[in-house]
Amino acid sequence: MGKLQDDIALADRNGRLFVTLSRDWEIWGPSGGYVAALALRAAGMRAPAGHRPATISVQYLSVAKFEEVEAVVEPVKQGRSAWCLNVALVQGGKRFLQAQVWTTDRSEGPTTHELKMPEVPSHAGLKSWAELQPPRTDPRRFFWDNFEGRPITPRQGWVADPRGAVLQEWYRYVDFDSDGDVFLDCARPLILIDTLQWPAHNRSLSAQPSYIAPSLDVSVWFHQPPGAGEWLLADAHAATADNGLIHGSARLWSADGRLLATGGSNMLVTPVRNG
Repeated sequence: MGKLQDDIALADRNGRLFVTLSRDWEIWGPSGGYVAALALRAAGMRAPAGHRPATISVQYLSVAKFEEVEAVVEPVKQGRSAWCLNVALVQGGKRFLQAQVWTTDRSEGPTTHELKMPEVPSHAGLKSWAELQPPRTDPRRFFWDNFEGRPITPRQGWVADPRGAVLQEWYRYVDFDSDGDVFLDCARPLILIDTLQWPAHNRSLSAQPSYIAPSLDVSVWFHQPPGAGEWLLADAHAATADNGLIHGSARLWSADGRLLATGGSNMLVTPVRNG
């Protein structure tokens, strides 16, 4: 299993940022959320001290390889309390991801919290997927090994959820330590928001689909950094599928009921090729 703080740790070599992608984050290639988190952390390395992420908008242009990547960061707006930075992830001379990140150090303003966390059981009283499923015999690295997940309503086999394309689960990252890096901390909800749209869509199906749906993009609005709490509640919905696209959205909550981030993505329906 991987450690997020290590696997998106960029090295600054003469003013240029590099990292080698880890196979611990493989889903149809490097996970989209994983490379988006890499772009977010790169932006944080070029943002002013004291800034935190406000929003990120990511476009996935192609699938990367598990090789070295350069993160090219360009500040395009340097305001008094908000910066906008464009980030490109480049491999072999080809850009495979582009992102725009807004950062801010603003703290004053109105405070309202009209949305409430869903009334679900605490993670403390739920079983993990490792306890609910038989031991995995495949020796290969596995994306989900990077988390401990505890589902609210476990699903065994292809049985359609009567609620539709809804997924609610608790997650914690294994051996995570932000070491005070707010951009790294906000990468936690970013990865989950990107990842969970496809599993949420699958909850509405009664048979294994003949297609996959890679993300075209992901956008996330950060409300509060997760902070010291390990456990995050994901509330994901993939309620719209039409004209070759599946749209999903998600909210991430802390265990003490704070709304941490909101986001969503469009996924492109792609037939599974046999052979």
